Amino acid sequence: MLTRPQTQRYSAEAGLGNIMIAEKEVVLTYLLQLLEDRDILERLAFKGGTCLRKMFVGSAGRFSTDLDFTRIKEHDHQDVVLAMMEAFESPFHDVQFSIPDDGYYETRDGMSWGVNPSYAHEWNPSGESEIRIQISRREIPTLPPTSISQCQQSYFRHLPFEPADITCMALPEILAEKLRACYQRSKARDIYDLATFATRPIDRPLVRRLVVLKLWQAGDAFEPEVLLAKFEGANAFDWEDLRQLVRRTQAIDPVDITAACLSGFAFLKDLSSEERVLAADRFRRERGLWKRLSEEIVVDKAQGPPT
Repeated sequence: MLTRPQTQRYSAEAGLGNIMIAEKEVVLTYLLQLLEDRDILERLAFKGGTCLRKMFVGSAGRFSTDLDFTRIKEHDHQDVVLAMMEAFESPFHDVQFSIPDDGYYETRDGMSWGVNPSYAHEWNPSGESEIRIQISRREIPTLPPTSISQCQQSYFRHLPFEPADITCMALPEILAEKLRACYQRSKARDIYDLATFATRPIDRPLVRRLVVLKLWQAGDAFEPEVLLAKFEGANAFDWEDLRQLVRRTQAIDPVDITAACLSGFAFLKDLSSEERVLAADRFRRERGLWKRLSEEIVVDKAQGPPT
């Protein structure tokens, strides 16, 4: 594990007011490396806020305290938990991970499961710190996951290993899942992540199609106006939850963040006629249409852009 002075230096470089956020960022890198080294991640695709920071935007992204994955192969979650427990038996470069007796859970709807491993090391020996790992089994990704390199961080030079490439969900699909999450709940972290991409070039028709498909799978109608109205309501989000996860010098302006999302994701209103049918199908009667629209995405991506 990095020494406390090394972690303190990284915390200062990152503009954090809390060294323990920096410590957790480093420990997440150790945990990803361990899971990759033990082939546990071969069944999973990385996604979520930590993935966006570590794999796509680097220091421009917010910090996070958990790891989110979705399954890419059918598996018995108990086998994965047992593999993790075996991997955690010995310290990994002086970081000792373990899964407490109450560290495993399944969501009420059965669509995801997770573990909350605790960790300890030389200068944080209590074993009370933990990381949340959640694995979705709602669906297999629509787009093929890809293995990519982690964004360079200043503390990488102190690591006792070269950070591994990690298999990730495709960026448009990660953003679609963020939009689905923001539609179904109100978390400042979600809208902040979306604002990071609101002015970046993205495949808008693809993201829009994926949002419709994912909300249909969740048994939820999609009304773009409802989501855009949520973006307008800056006060509906718990911004204090976010402040500790960004640089101290980085202003959290709810009005600017929500305005960026309101403008950047206005394209969600431009549903095709078939997307409108599926978006209104709350009871999932249009399974054939959902299947065809999903398959069209795969075919289009396989063929690539027109020449």
